[in-house]
Amino acid sequence: MVLHKVARRNEIQENKGKEVKIENARIAVFYTKGKYYAIDALCRHQDGSLAPGRVDGEIVECPLHSWHYNVRTGELLDYVKGVKLTTYEVIIKGNDLYLDV
Repeated sequence: MVLHKVARRNEIQENKGKEVKIENARIAVFYTKGKYYAIDALCRHQDGSLAPGRVDGEIVECPLHSWHYNVRTGELLDYVKGVKLTTYEVIIKGNDLYLDV
């Protein structure tokens, strides 16, 4: 795996997300309850970006059709059983955020 700098800590506000692209992967980075999480950015329903979605605790809501994912586990919480987005480790070095991809 390789570390990729994706943001500075102050770029992602509480209960917000940011989408980044690393090679061919679109990844959403979220900050909630004092922790950073990263998952695949695209909702499995119609490929809408989860990054601008509403965040409540560990849950992000897709802004297109309200599908809900756990940002810690990547698990889809409604509609279809067994769907899980890839999660990525967020590493903090000083004021910078890195993903291990």
